[in-house]
Amino acid sequence: MTHARRLFTLSLGLALAAPAAHAQTALSAGSAVSAALTTSSDVKTSQANLDKAQAASRAAQADPSTLVAAKLNAANAEKLAQAQVRAAKLSALQSTVGAYTALLEAQENVELQTLQVQVDTRGVQVTQVKLGIGNATTLDVTNAQNTLAASTQTLADARAQLNLAAAKLGTLTGLGNSVRAGSAVTAPKLSVTLASLQGGLDRLTSLVGAANDVASATLNVKLADNDFTPARTLQDAKTALANAQRSQDSAQKAAGQTLASAYQAAQNAYELQQVALSREAAAQKTYTQDSARLKSGTISAVELQSTQLTLKKAQYSRLQAQNNVTEALAALSVAAGQNLTGIGGAL
Repeated sequence: MTHARRLFTLSLGLALAAPAAHAQTALSAGSAVSAALTTSSDVKTSQANLDKAQAASRAAQADPSTLVAAKLNAANAEKLAQAQVRAAKLSALQSTVGAYTALLEAQENVELQTLQVQVDTRGVQVTQVKLGIGNATTLDVTNAQNTLAASTQTLADARAQLNLAAAKLGTLTGLGNSVRAGSAVTAPKLSVTLASLQGGLDRLTSLVGAANDVASATLNVKLADNDFTPARTLQDAKTALANAQRSQDSAQKAAGQTLASAYQAAQNAYELQQVALSREAAAQKTYTQDSARLKSGTISAVELQSTQLTLKKAQYSRLQAQNNVTEALAALSVAAGQNLTGIGGAL
């Protein structure tokens, strides 16, 4: 065996060898999100700020010496803190869903590339046999070996990506690098209308802040609208109110546009998922037929393995499409200010 051949064989052996066994924690998407919500420093910080704002607001409302403006500011601070907690949780949800689906795809890709290496290995063997009986050239063998070398490298890359994906999810959940995604996520149907979601946008942090500013400015106009306050003060208050109302209008339009884009992206993801499901069904049908043809002796095991690879690729594409739906719903949840993924509860 030549040196190059020994290196090639060693490389193939290392690529096909199973990774070192480690105790792994299989997570569902729901358990991953729950762990991330518990671990997230942003969620913890926003919750602490909410607790502080609620205490301050209760004290302000209960204190008879506190003036109306101070009471309004305290109440507004509590509303904003509540919105920030919700936003932090939805952001953690989106990040975790993205990490979970990435790990799912990395796991599936390792299986796909492993099968690809097996098919290409068989291809080299077949070509070598053909060379022995004069039905192939040395160039054919070299080409088959090059194909196998490329797929072997792709498998090694897939395993590296798997480790990175596991590390990211492990960091978000606080469970370490040994986590693995347990099962694919079946996203719920998008039954809510865009108009309905638009009606709930006032829970977003940006819109709560804008509404608070308008409420404070409105109160300032009311407090200045009397005979004992200088006219200039009233005019300044009215100007500030008009500015706050314009800012609120801009924030509402921006939030509405973001929501509409996220809604359209989710609908597109659903449509592409249907295409992927149809292709997977077709590949499954072909594989089932070829399995029967193998038993009847009309095709070889090598041909069936190629059909199996085609099915595996279709399954991987379907998983990607399925994950795209879940990720689109997570993005839509952030844009709408409410959880639409069916994962992690109402938040």
